[in-house]
Amino acid sequence: MPATAVRRWSAGLAAASRRVTRPARSATRRAARAYRDAVVKARWFVVAGWLLLTVLVSVMLPTAGGGGGADIGNLLPEDSTAAAVQDRSLELFDVPVLSQVSVVVHDPNGLSVLTRADVALWAATHTQAYLDGNVPPGRGQIVAAVPLPTSTPETAVTYLYVSNYTSLERTRDLAREYASHFHNQSSVQTYVTGVVPAQVAQADYLESRLHLFEVATLVLIAVVVGLTFRSVVAPFVVLIAAGLGYLVAIRSLGVLAAALGFALPDQLQPLIAALLIGVITDYCVLFFAGLRQQLDRGLPRLDATRRAVSTNAPIIAVAGITVAAGTAALLAADFQLFQAFGPALSLTVVIGVLVSLTLVPALMAILGERLFGLGTLRASPRRPTRRGNGRLLRIVVDRRGATVATLLATGVLLLAAAPLLQMRLDLSFTSGLPPEDPVSRGAAVLEDSGIRGVIAPTEVIVEGDAVIEQRPALERLQAAIEAQPGVAEVLGPAQNPLPDGFGVVFSPEGDAARYVVILDSDPLAAPAISDLRQLSDQLDTLAAEAGLEDAEVAVTGQTAIAAELAAITRDNLRITLTAAVLVELLILIVYLRALCAPVVLMACSALGVAAALGLSVLVFQVLLGDPGLAFYVPFATAVLLLALGSDYNVFAVGSIWEAAARHPLSKAIMLAMPSTARAISAAGLILAATFGMVALIPLQTFRQVAFTMAAGLLIDTFLIRPVLTPAVLTLLGRAASWPSRRVRTESVPVDELRRTAAAGARSGGPEVLRDEAREEEAREEEAREEEGREDPARECQPAGAEVGHR
Repeated sequence: MPATAVRRWSAGLAAASRRVTRPARSATRRAARAYRDAVVKARWFVVAGWLLLTVLVSVMLPTAGGGGGADIGNLLPEDSTAAAVQDRSLELFDVPVLSQVSVVVHDPNGLSVLTRADVALWAATHTQAYLDGNVPPGRGQIVAAVPLPTSTPETAVTYLYVSNYTSLERTRDLAREYASHFHNQSSVQTYVTGVVPAQVAQADYLESRLHLFEVATLVLIAVVVGLTFRSVVAPFVVLIAAGLGYLVAIRSLGVLAAALGFALPDQLQPLIAALLIGVITDYCVLFFAGLRQQLDRGLPRLDATRRAVSTNAPIIAVAGITVAAGTAALLAADFQLFQAFGPALSLTVVIGVLVSLTLVPALMAILGERLFGLGTLRASPRRPTRRGNGRLLRIVVDRRGATVATLLATGVLLLAAAPLLQMRLDLSFTSGLPPEDPVSRGAAVLEDSGIRGVIAPTEVIVEGDAVIEQRPALERLQAAIEAQPGVAEVLGPAQNPLPDGFGVVFSPEGDAARYVVILDSDPLAAPAISDLRQLSDQLDTLAAEAGLEDAEVAVTGQTAIAAELAAITRDNLRITLTAAVLVELLILIVYLRALCAPVVLMACSALGVAAALGLSVLVFQVLLGDPGLAFYVPFATAVLLLALGSDYNVFAVGSIWEAAARHPLSKAIMLAMPSTARAISAAGLILAATFGMVALIPLQTFRQVAFTMAAGLLIDTFLIRPVLTPAVLTLLGRAASWPSRRVRTESVPVDELRRTAAAGARSGGPEVLRDEAREEEAREEEAREEEGREDPARECQPAGAEVGHR
C-alpha cells in the first residue's frame, strides 16, 4: 500500500505539473514560431540592421582594453597584510628600497673599479639633481637612483624611481636612457629589467601579435568550415557573422567596463576573440547541418530554413545561456581582476548567440542551397556515422560494455588529472617572455649571478622600542635569515654603510630596523613564493633564537604580495568553480527536467576539466620546466571549459532525451547520437583549434591557455561526449531521469506518433510536432543502415556487392 500511495502521489504531481507548465510551453512555442517567421521574412532587414549596428558602434564607442595595471599590488584587496606592511615601511624609513625598474650593468670579465665608481656617481647625479630642484616638476622624470651593494663582482644593479603618474612605457624609456650612459664602455653590457619593463614587453608582444592571431583564426575557421561542408560559400557566411559579432563585442565591452567601474585586462582580448569566433562558428555549423539536412529532403529554401531554425534555435539558445551563465559565475569571486573576466566573457557569449540566432538564419534564408556552393549537396544524406562510431555505440549501450567503458574512461581522466596536485601558481611577468627578449636576458644575467631576486627584493621589518640598540641580536638575525633556503643575500644592520639616522637600514626614530632579502630565484615565480612562505613561518623563531626582545617582525615586498595573490587565487578558484557548477547544474536540471543525470554529467565535465589542467601541469611544469601556471590560467580555463562542456551536454544529451521519450534509453542513444555526433565533433574541433591559435602570441601565459583549452575541448569532444556520457546514462537506466519518468522502458509505435502528429496538425500545433513521425522514421532507417554496414557478413562481400544492393 505505501508503494501504491507513492506511485499515485507521483502520478498526481506529474499531472499537476503538466497542467501548470502546459500554458507556458504553449506560449513558448508561439513565441518561437513568431521568431522563426520574423527572422526568415525580414531577412534582408536583419542583415542591414547588423551592418548598420556594426558601423555605429565602431564609430561611436571606444575599444575595450587598457587595463594592464602598473603594480601587482593593485590587484590585492584593501585588507592585504603585505600591502599594509609596505605602507608602514614607507612611513618608517626615509629611503624606499622596493623598485619596479632595475638597471643591470654587467661585465662577463668582472666590473672594473672605474665602472663601479661610475655606477655610483651616475646614480648620485640623478638623485642630487632632483634634491636640488634641477629636475622639472611633473610626471615623466627620474627622481632617484639607488645602487644596490651586492657581492657579485661582475654585476651591478641600480634601482630607479620615477615621478608619480608616469606611464609604464615612459618609465621603461627613462630606464633605457639611463642605461645608455654605460654603452660606450667596452665589454660592459646593460639591461633594463624588473616588473614594469616586463609588463611593457608583454603588452608589446600582445599588441603586435593580436591582429595576426585574429586573422589566422578566421582563416583557419574558413578552411575547416569549407572542408566540413565542401563549400566555398559557407566559410564566408561564418566570417561575416564572426567579424560583425567581434566588432560589436569589442566595442560594447568598453561601455560595459565603464558602466561597472572596472578596467578590462589586456590579457582578456585573445580569450574574447577566441570565445566569440569559436561560439559563432559552432552555432553556424549546427545551423548549416540542419539546413543541409532539410534541403537534402527536398524542402524549398525558405521552408528548409524555417525547419532548421525550428529544430536548432532552441538548442542554440539554451546552449548560449549555459555558456553565458557559466562564465558569469566569475562574479562570485571577491577578486576584482576575476570579476572583470565574468561580465566580459558573458557579454561576449550573449552577443555571439544574438548573431547566431538572427544574422545567421537570415543569411541562410537568403542563400539557401547556394550556401553550400557549387552543387555540393550530398547525394546520400543519411549516413550519420562511421563504422567505428557504430561499434562504439553498441558497446556503450550494453551494460557490461558501459561498465568497462566507464571504468576505462574514468581511469584515463583520473590519471591525466593526477599532476594537478602538484600545480603551482606563477605571477612572474618575466618568466613568460621569450628567452631572446632584452628583459628576459637581463633576468638571465641576474640568474647566472645568483641574485635573480634582486629586481624585487623582500623587506623584513623589525619594529620595537629602541630596537636599534639591540645591534648584536639584529646582526645574528640577519645571519640566520641569510642561511634560509632560497636566500641569496641579505642587506641590513651587519653592513649598514651610512649613519643610523640616514633612514636606510634604521628608522630615524630608532624604533625599526630593516633587512633587504634577495632571493635566488624569480621573485614573482612559484619557487620564490614557496621559499618566502617557509621564511615567514620561521621568522618569529629566528628572532627569538637571535635574542631579540619586545620586537615584532613583518614581511613585505613583491614576493609577499605574489604569495597573497596566489592564496587568493586558490580560494577564489574554489568559490567560482562551485558557483559555475551550481549554475550549470541548475540549467541542465531545468532543461532535462531531471536531477540524477545532470549531477552525473556535471561530474563527468568536472573530471574532464581536471584532466586538462593536469595535462597542462605535466607539460609546462614537468616537461618544459616552467615555474608554474600563470595565476589566472587555471581560473579562466576551468570556468570556460565547464561552461562549454555544459554547452555540449545540451547538444548531445538533449537529443537523447527527446528520443528517450519514445524509446528505451539504449535505443534512444543509438538513434540520437549519430545525428549529433558529426556536428558535435566538428564543433569541438573548431573550438579547440580556435583556442589553440592563441599560442601564436609568443608569451608562455597564452600558450598555457591555448594548450589547456584545446586539451580540455578535445577530451570533452572525443572521450567524454561519445564514450563516458552514453556509458553512464546506460548504467543509470531509468534512474537517469529521476525524479521524472521521461526515460521509458518500452517504445512508442510510429503509428501512434503519426496519430499524435495528425492531431497536432488539426489543432494548429507546431510544425515540429507534425514532422515528428517522419523524423522518427528517418532515425530508424539510419539505424538500420548502420546495422547493415556493421554486419560482418556484409563486410566480407565483394566491393561491388554493397553498391549493387543499394
